[in-house]
Amino acid sequence: MTLLDEGSLLEAIMDARSQIDFLWQFFVTVHIAIFALLFIYDHAVAGLNWIGKIFSVAGIAAFEWINGNALVNAYFTLNSMHEQYRWAYGQVERFHASFYGQFVLADFSNRPEMVVYTHSTALAVVRLAFASRRFIRSHREIAAPHTD
Repeated sequence: MTLLDEGSLLEAIMDARSQIDFLWQFFVTVHIAIFALLFIYDHAVAGLNWIGKIFSVAGIAAFEWINGNALVNAYFTLNSMHEQYRWAYGQVERFHASFYGQFVLADFSNRPEMVVYTHSTALAVVRLAFASRRFIRSHREIAAPHTD
C-alpha cells in the first residue's frame, strides 16, 4: 500500500475544512436572507396562496437537503482523512501535546448528527413562519393589520 505524502494529506485536510467552512457560511447567509424576507416582507408572504407557500417551503427544503448532504459528506471525508493521518503519521512523539490533541486526534464523527439538527430546526422555523403568520408577528400587529 502506498501512502500519500504527509504534505499532500495535510493540504487535503485543510481543503476539506475550507469546504466545510464555505458550506456553513452559505447555509447561514441563505437563512439570514430567508428570515429577513419573512420578517420584512411579512405582508407578501401572507398574500401567498397555499400552492405558493408549498413551493416556497419545498424549495427551502431542497436547499436544506442539498446543503446538509454536502456538509455530511464533507465531514465524512474529513474524518476519514484525519483517520488516515493518525494511522500514517500520528506518532505522538512527533507533535506538541496541544497540536496532537487538537489536530491529530480531531474527530468529526458526530458532526453529521449536528448538521441534521441545525438544518431540521431551520426548516421547522421556516415552515412555522409560512404556516402561521402569528408565529412571527407581534400581538399588536395581529390586532391592527398592516395596510400597504
